Amino acid sequence: MKAKINEIFYSLQLEGSYIGYPAVFVRFTGCNLDCDFCDTKYALHNGKLMDTDNILDYILQFNTNRIIFTGGEPALHDKFIANFMSMFTDFEYFIETNGTVFPKESIGNFKHVVVSPKFFALKKDVLKSFKQKSNSIEFKFLINSENDIKKTEKLSDLLNLYPVTLQPIYENNRPLSQYIKKTAVLIDAFKKSTLSKKDARLIIQNHKVIYKEKRGV
Repeated sequence: MKAKINEIFYSLQLEGSYIGYPAVFVRFTGCNLDCDFCDTKYALHNGKLMDTDNILDYILQFNTNRIIFTGGEPALHDKFIANFMSMFTDFEYFIETNGTVFPKESIGNFKHVVVSPKFFALKKDVLKSFKQKSNSIEFKFLINSENDIKKTEKLSDLLNLYPVTLQPIYENNRPLSQYIKKTAVLIDAFKKSTLSKKDARLIIQNHKVIYKEKRGV
């Protein structure tokens, strides 16, 4: 069994509940969405076919037992991922997904799931399935305005999408000082929102701040 892989690299998870932990990131090629703010557009098309043994050999170079499937959209490769996890059981598995495709064959084997819903492409039934079927989950919302916080409040309450992580969007072509200023505004808005009384938090896009557009880190 083969899948098209864009890149495999060893780094730290710098977002969400597992922030700071080292992991191998396996980035699949291809996505069913094309977000304007996507920071991995290079993964939409470029990559090479790899089988499970090829991927395992690459992973074994690195000093960690955590594997994060990302993309692109990894849930499009559900059968491949489920097969990989069934073959190699000594790892802890994670997935980062946009929440539009439900990985029914692999969902039960993830230690943790990060779902990042996009307001322009919501599939509420799929989000509900993630909430019901995941062993551990968080919903990550990329925000760029106070209105995005209000939309996150509404959707999270409607579907019980907790815990919630908010992330102000970092734009590579803008100065860091502008990102800091925008984030300060969003932090104030978050503190005043109903989310502040619930299982929700705000974390900056650390990886983009540190590495900008550099790959393989």
